[in-house]
Amino acid sequence: MPAAHEALPPDAPRAGIVVCRGGLEPVVADELRALGIDIRKVRTRAIDIETDLAGFYRANMALRSALNVLLPIRSFNARNYDLLYYQSRKTNWHKIFPVEARLRIDVKGRSRKLTHTQYIIHRVKDGITDTFRKLQDGVRPSIAKDDPDVHIVVHLDQHKVNLCLDTSGVPLFKRGYRLRHGEAPIKEDLAAGLLALSGWDRRSPLLDPMAGSGTLLIEAWMMAAGIAPNLKRRFGFEKLLDYDADLHAREQNALAGVSTPAAAGLELLGLEIDPPTHATALQILGDHFPGAPIRIERADFRAFDPGSQFRTAVCNPPYGIRIGEQEDIAPLYRELGAFLKRHFSGGRAGIYTANHDAAPEFGGDKNDSVALLNGSLEGRLYRVNP
Repeated sequence: MPAAHEALPPDAPRAGIVVCRGGLEPVVADELRALGIDIRKVRTRAIDIETDLAGFYRANMALRSALNVLLPIRSFNARNYDLLYYQSRKTNWHKIFPVEARLRIDVKGRSRKLTHTQYIIHRVKDGITDTFRKLQDGVRPSIAKDDPDVHIVVHLDQHKVNLCLDTSGVPLFKRGYRLRHGEAPIKEDLAAGLLALSGWDRRSPLLDPMAGSGTLLIEAWMMAAGIAPNLKRRFGFEKLLDYDADLHAREQNALAGVSTPAAAGLELLGLEIDPPTHATALQILGDHFPGAPIRIERADFRAFDPGSQFRTAVCNPPYGIRIGEQEDIAPLYRELGAFLKRHFSGGRAGIYTANHDAAPEFGGDKNDSVALLNGSLEGRLYRVNP
């Protein structure tokens, strides 16, 4: 693909790559279809799309279970690092972002030919800066690992290399509402994915018996109410030379006007035993979601009766995989299973954990589970019918 996207009119189709964590590809594909974005191919941890500039803006604001939306600007086969440098220098970077932009370069994917991550970054950086030096009277962009203006991703798919602009900038799971959190928080994109895969219908009352700082319930509320999760944050595409502020505002206003009648009367309940974490959850709700039907009680699920109206539970309990914690997890999971049988008989539950040895204690069966990566942890969403 030639590096000429900067010359395209806003309504011209552009290829894109939506990156997600392993296991959430079908969820993200469904979200993209709902946004009217064409899917070209579903791959491992990535979905190839085709859409116009408005579609890139819309995807960044509205996707719930994705990590980044990449815009490929040059695609080629790389046999060696010299070719990587040549193709990087051959790109018209000066037409894509200003010379004063601060850059960060990262590598995603794998290649049998290009195996040294830092050298890949080094060669691409040299290609970019040498291009600017030649065309901008010796001036070049600076490199900034923290808070960059422009994020460039070298996306590897074995022999194929895509030099991409990360139109998201900060990863999409960083919604902006979770400034503080309790221990071992679940990322927002994973929380949204768990809810989508749990079987929850976005209308029925939902309980999280170990709510932490409330991430699952907050994501559930935004899903039920049709609230775009990243409507008000900043994006990487705003630093590019082809940024269309009016188009961005139109897409933002269109998404803000979406409402879901099913959210009326919704009841979302969380239980959290730890006082500081409970206080954090209440602070987040007060600061960011004052009108949401989310209630988080300071309570131990083992001594709590949620009432007969709750037929669906979703939670992310502790995994107990650290040294010294293992002996505490089996009893906790056993008590969670007893709680589900006591209050959710005939209902359903989605329990996400990376402790697969202990999962049978709450009724988890690998045959009815979905593998979902949580960072380096190989977790599973166990779907339980108590």
